[in-house]
Formats: sequence, C-alpha cells, structure tokens
Amino acid sequence: MTFAREKRLWLGAAAFVVAWPLPLNDALEWPVLALFVVGVAAILRRARRGAERWLSDRALNLLGLAYLPVLVVDVAWIGRAQMVRPVLHLILFGLLAKLASLGRERDKWQAWIGIFFLFLAAMATSVHPSVLLYLVLFLGLTVAILARFVYLHILSSFGHGDSAARGLPLGRFVLAASLATLVFAAPLFALLPRVRSPYILAVGPGGGAGNPAAGFSDEMSLDLIGRIRDNPQVALRVELAGRHPKPDLLRLKAATYERWEGRTWRRSPGARTLRRDPLQGSYALAPGPAAGTARITLEPLRITSLPVPVEANAVEVDAPMLELDRGGALLLKGMPAEALEYVARLGREPASLGLAPAETGDGALDRAGVTPRMAELAARWAGEGDAAARAAAIELRLLEDYEYSLESLGRGGVSPLETFLFETRRGHCEYFASSMVLLLRAEGIPARLITGFYGAEQSWWDRAWIVRQSNAHAWVEAYLPERGWTTFDPTPPAGRPVASSRNAWLYARQAYEALVFRWDRYVLSYDFYDQVSFAGGLREMWARWMRSWRGRDDGPRAEAPRVPEAPGQAAPPPAGGAPPDWLLSSAVVFALGAALLGLWLWRRRVEWSSAAGYRELRAVLAGAGLPVAPAMAPLALAELVRRRLPAAAAPAARMVATYLDESFGGRALDPSARLGFRADLSAVEAAVRARRRRRPSGSVPYFPPLSRT
Repeated sequence: MTFAREKRLWLGAAAFVVAWPLPLNDALEWPVLALFVVGVAAILRRARRGAERWLSDRALNLLGLAYLPVLVVDVAWIGRAQMVRPVLHLILFGLLAKLASLGRERDKWQAWIGIFFLFLAAMATSVHPSVLLYLVLFLGLTVAILARFVYLHILSSFGHGDSAARGLPLGRFVLAASLATLVFAAPLFALLPRVRSPYILAVGPGGGAGNPAAGFSDEMSLDLIGRIRDNPQVALRVELAGRHPKPDLLRLKAATYERWEGRTWRRSPGARTLRRDPLQGSYALAPGPAAGTARITLEPLRITSLPVPVEANAVEVDAPMLELDRGGALLLKGMPAEALEYVARLGREPASLGLAPAETGDGALDRAGVTPRMAELAARWAGEGDAAARAAAIELRLLEDYEYSLESLGRGGVSPLETFLFETRRGHCEYFASSMVLLLRAEGIPARLITGFYGAEQSWWDRAWIVRQSNAHAWVEAYLPERGWTTFDPTPPAGRPVASSRNAWLYARQAYEALVFRWDRYVLSYDFYDQVSFAGGLREMWARWMRSWRGRDDGPRAEAPRVPEAPGQAAPPPAGGAPPDWLLSSAVVFALGAALLGLWLWRRRVEWSSAAGYRELRAVLAGAGLPVAPAMAPLALAELVRRRLPAAAAPAARMVATYLDESFGGRALDPSARLGFRADLSAVEAAVRARRRRRPSGSVPYFPPLSRT
C-alpha cells in the first residue's frame, strides 16, 4: 500500500465518523448526513482497491461552480432560520471534494482542516454529557492519525514513499497522549476567559433541545398539568436547611389564575414590581424572621415563573427585578436559558402574598362560569357557618365523593366542569381545583387557582431533594377574613404527586440525573463568576494551609506583655514570630520547582545496557578523531581501536565482545558485568584524554595510518 493511499484511508475513516453527532444535535439533517456518508464510503472503497485516478484541479473548479447556486438557495431558504446548516453543508461538500482529489502533500492538511471544523461543530452544538465520550474517541483517533502521518513523512524523507510502511505499536502512546491532553485541558477550561454563550444552540424547525415545559403559561387549559404527570424530567432541586416543611408535603407556588373563560384559565395580572434590598441583597416578600432556607436550582423550563415555597418571606436571586402578581406568584422578566440558582428564606407559616380582594370587580370574585346547578350544589355542600367552615365543607365533599383519574384528558366536552361535577365524578387535579374555585365564588368566597409543584424526592447522590415535572400540581387559595389567603387542596390523596418507589432503577436514574446536573452546572453554565469563585476557593484553601503550617511549626505561644511605646519610638518587632508569607510562598515554589526538575531528570535517565554503552563508545571515538563510519561493524571498530589507539584496545575489545553477547547471543548483563562495562568505557575515555594531552597545543588529533599488510 502506497503512502498516498494509506493517508486517504485514514482521512476517509476520520471523515466517516466525525459528523454523526450533528443530526442528534439538530444541527444537520439526516438525509444530508446519509449522502455524505455514502460519498465517503465510495471514496474509501476506491482507495482500498488501489484506484489511481482522482479528481483534477479542473474538475474541482467545475464542482465549485456547480455548487454555487446550491449555496445561494441554501442560504436564502434555510439560512434565514438557521445559518449553521448552510455552513455545515458547504463544509461537507468541500471535504468530499478534497478527499476525492488528494494529489499533493499539502492536500491532506486541507482535508484535515475540514474534518476539524466538523468536529468543532459537533462539539459546539452538543449539550449532552455523552459528547465527552465523543471528544475522547476523536482525540484518540486524531493522535493516532497525526502520529502515523509523521511516521510516513519521515519514511518519505528517506525515499520510501512507494512501498507499504510497517505498523507502529501506537496503542500505549495514543492512550497516554490522550490522557495527558485531557489532564492539561481541564485547568485551561477552568482558567481561560469564558464567553457568555459558549454553545451554538441548533434549534431547527422540527424541534429543539431542552426538556418539555411544565406548562405554567399565561393561559392554562384543564389538561396541561395532567399531560405532564408522567414526565420524569427534573424540574428543580431543593436543599433545605433550618426549619422547613416536610419534603413530601413541600408546596412550591409558581403561577396564579383568576379569570375562567369557559375552558381555560387566564393568569392573574401583575400587581407590583419588587426591588432588591441593597442592604440585605434580597427581595422582601412578607414580614417576619426567617426560620429556614431553601436553596433552589431551577432547570430551564421555558417559563417566566419563579417557583418558591409557600412559606417564603424573602428570596435571593440574581435578577435586576421581580414582578409579584395579584395572587402572590413571582415572575422573572425573561425566561432563563440555563439553570437558575436562588435562595428562598422560609418563615414558620405559609405567607399570604396575594392582595386582599376588592369589593367589586376583583378577579377572585368573578362568577363567570358558575352555572345555576353549580351554585345550587355549592349551597348544599357549604351549609351554614363562616367562610372557613363553608370552604372546608366544599373541600371535604370533593375529597370524599370524587375520584382521581387521568381518563378525562382531552374529553372535557362543552362544559367540562359541569360534566366532572354531575356526571363522571372523576378527573385530575385541574378539575378538582377549578371546580372548588367556582363553587367558592358561588358562595361569595374569593378564590383563585394555584399551580406549582407538590412534594419532593430524596436524591441518593447529593443533599438535594428532587422535584420532577411529574410533581406539577394544582390547588386552591381562598380568602378568609380572619386568616387571609389560605391553601385548600381538594384533590384526593391518591391523585397528589408522590415520590417514586426506591429501587435499583430509581438509583440508576438519579445517578444519571446527578451526572447531567453537574455537567450543566460546571461545564455548560460555567462562566466568569464561577472562575472568580474558583480562584477565591483556591486562595482560601492556600490561606488555610499556610495558617495550619505556621501553627504546626510555631506551636502555641504565650502572649508577651505589651511594652508601652515611648513617644516617637516604634515598637520592637515580636521575637520568634512566624516567617513572612512571601518567604513561605517562595520556599513552596522552590520545592515544587525542584521536584519537577528531579522528575524531568529521572524520566530522561538512560537504562544502562551494552547497546547504550556501545553507542557511547562510538561517540567517544568519533569525537577523538577516529574515522568511525555509520556502517562500521563492531569487530571492525575493535580493530580500528587496536591499530590507532593501542592504550584503549583491551577495554574496547571487551566492550565489543559484551555488546555482541548481549545483543546477538541473548545473554543479559548482570550487575557485576554492568559495572565492568562502565569501567571499560571510562578506560577508553582516559586513553583518549591522555592522547590529547600528548599532542601539541592547537594541533589536530593524529593517529598513525593503518598498515596495508
């Protein structure tokens, strides 16, 4: 196999595998990838058969002109929505053309540049941790290809370009080089400057990346939460501290709805904009001290809601402002594109954040949707008593007389709530909560619909509690004059979200979710502020180490009595104090440098053998002026020394004999023979130095000519 054929096969193999992640990232169409793979496979097939005729420069120019109108249409049609795809189409076409026309040595590097750009595109459009495996595999392939190219280049420089090259044992080298590259790249990733959006999000017309949204939109139908009840995707993670509700009873309020429009709810309007307290660094929600905290990490759910526990009385979040709607739900000014971390301070009781209802025109008293049958049912269920007793009576009837079911998804009919109350008597949480809101309003009790998350699941891999999208839930807030806005949950306990059963499958799923979470947090979302925090952590670690080191060396000392200073006289320095920090730092740096230098020298050591000693012997003799030709045989070398440097003849002969025994006789040097070998080499060097001292200063080394007898 010729070198050119082997290079074409290596480049074709790299091109065959480099573009596969692109369709998975929605950055490339599958049919385009299929055409590219078929083209590369055809080139590989021709190369394996030893084809010699490939595209000429003229054919390449014609292909470029033919592709120009395709590029124009591609940019005009697809580039308006996503410019990445036309660029990728152009790179794929150029790489195919280059692989089919490799004729000069520099052409292989042009083809490799195209492969490298495809690799960058695959990495830049990937947000899944499996891209790390792709990175490692492609890194190993790159090291192997480049090492092989260097080997072929060296052979070509000696005129061996038309014959097959022997294989090289590259396995350990590729593994070591790949691991060293990854180890070296990790600190660079942590320290080099970051860009705000390091990844190209390739969202095509057919969909895009990201998890399904939890459904807390401005308009909510009766099916939104029910449709994601089986969605196991993580919505947020909560770390609880101090006094807090039981995690399986945790309620996180996300959105409130007041206007019922026959089949959908309309979100409550905004009430006021919150400003951050410059002293506390948080947004105050309700008065009262904090008894606990909830550190929350919200996944990008494509919502503007900021879910917080109903006990929250303050929140710390990196946002310029927050909006509080009339129902007491928090909204961001935009949808977070990445995981959002914030802290909610928890009071001892649920905080009533909603505005008190107005006497007229308030959405919480809107009786739209309340039919005469519903009003009659509300009066019969509520009975007599104050607002709290009547609301509890309506909640109890829904809890005891109705069943939870997801069978009603998409089957609401003309009047879905009447169908639920008087016919089917079964439904999911939106039906229970929506019906109770209208029944309370029929009794003159202000009420609204609340959506959020209920319950949490303990993670086996970290301290956080996991809230999944399947924990989405709907409940009711009713305004009671003596207590303010109060939570009611008419959904039967069988229909409320519960934690998954603990088994091996849950253990494995949580492990995968923990990996994805850390990938998102410390790779995808790693930014400048994380770098500052990382540097601060290193500095604090160093400071702790220095304090402990000084304390261990100095030991506890009794404080000497302080001597008053005389006017104009400086206080004497304390005797026996700890050395200054700059001195300790210099000592540590010097020790690390010495250790690295010693390691480098140790790695460069030469394992002593007869072959190494024989090479040293040739170098010493050549440096003394003897005509040591590269192809001179060992016995000829010994004869040369005997005739021209008789003082070194005996030790040189012993070295040559030992070298022949070890290299060709299969006899290894024992420690005593190794010492004798070194002594013989020293004797040869001493004979050379003695000859140099005897010759006149400035003269060239002189050895008597060989006898022709």
